Amino acid sequence: MKVQVFGSAADPEFQKVLGVLEGLAAVHDDVQLSVIEDVSSVRIHVASNSMPPTTVTSVDALLPLLRDHVTFTNSPIPPGIASRDVLPSTNAPLRLFIGGDRSQVGKSTVCLGLLGALLQLGYHPSELAYIKPATQCEEPQLVADFCAYYGIAAQPIGPVVFYSGFTRAFLDQPDPVQASHGLLRDIVRAVDAISTGKRIVLVDGVGYPAVGSICGVSNADVAAALEPISVILVGKKGVGDAVDSFNLNATYFKARHVRVLGGIFNRLPPDGYYSIDQCKAAITRYFSTAESGNDEGRCKAYGFLPELPALAPRTNPAAAAPAAALPWHDLVQAMLRHVDVRALVADAATSMYSRKRPLFPTGIDPIPLDTMTAKKPRRNLTIQWSQPSRAAVQAAAMRSGAPTA
Repeated sequence: MKVQVFGSAADPEFQKVLGVLEGLAAVHDDVQLSVIEDVSSVRIHVASNSMPPTTVTSVDALLPLLRDHVTFTNSPIPPGIASRDVLPSTNAPLRLFIGGDRSQVGKSTVCLGLLGALLQLGYHPSELAYIKPATQCEEPQLVADFCAYYGIAAQPIGPVVFYSGFTRAFLDQPDPVQASHGLLRDIVRAVDAISTGKRIVLVDGVGYPAVGSICGVSNADVAAALEPISVILVGKKGVGDAVDSFNLNATYFKARHVRVLGGIFNRLPPDGYYSIDQCKAAITRYFSTAESGNDEGRCKAYGFLPELPALAPRTNPAAAAPAAALPWHDLVQAMLRHVDVRALVADAATSMYSRKRPLFPTGIDPIPLDTMTAKKPRRNLTIQWSQPSRAAVQAAAMRSGAPTA
């Protein structure tokens, strides 16, 4: 399908149309998009082998056209991509694992925001799914209400629930290894079942990455069993602590050879030394220069969410309620404004089946010294960091609002 979009970048309708089509083109190889900016009102020319050339002038007219003429099939998983665990997953839509550095960091909230943003970008509720395959909390979450309201397939609790006494009962099993495989098998089956016929599935993590490791079902174990999958880590506010925590948690997933795309940093205050603008500038600078990546490239900071009023669960919102009155409205709008969801989806789709080089391209044994070629004489490194004095750094920080020790 070839799609041409004409219009002004200042036109909100043009931006909505562009958002829908860029998101679709990122996950569908047969959609070819071209954009021509001019001063006229928005026009969308659509041509494909299954339909005569058609022109529409709004996103509302475009969406039914796309649903009627764009189809998706599950692609086979190329050799070597299947999970290294004993329980490879069989269905392979685009899967995103949402992890974090602790409980209550906002993993489920970010899942809700991403689902809402995907709906705004043109995905149909029937194309999305949400599951929290392991949990410590059985209280109702707002993301479950959101999925029920829009008709998104969801399993917000289980199949594994870490209730009080669960781990000790697990350790009392006669064969803990077999019991661990049984838990992973239940998780894989549940995720595969809810993935059927979907385009994007969000898998919500539990606690910090190692939660569940005593039972062999840590977040990294679960993600590895569900490959191909990409991990997004929900980070905390701040700069140094936020980046250090991200790297620590990303390492845990990478040790299981699971792809970590990057992070979304949550609950940043609007002002002060750790304001959203200051933290965004510093953390973005780090990710743009640091060797924080893996086989598919360095990790990215996809966005920075501001501190929002507490989100309280609300059961069965009225179907006719205005969008602004829904309890998740502000969160979804913040996700669209502050997080590059289109880039996140595009990166996840690009990396699903790519392994550019083996994990150990030259083997894991040391290279004998006598086989190495002679090298040029070593020169001393002359580049130095021009570091200002401690007093100057602290004075500048104080002027920016840093708290006193």
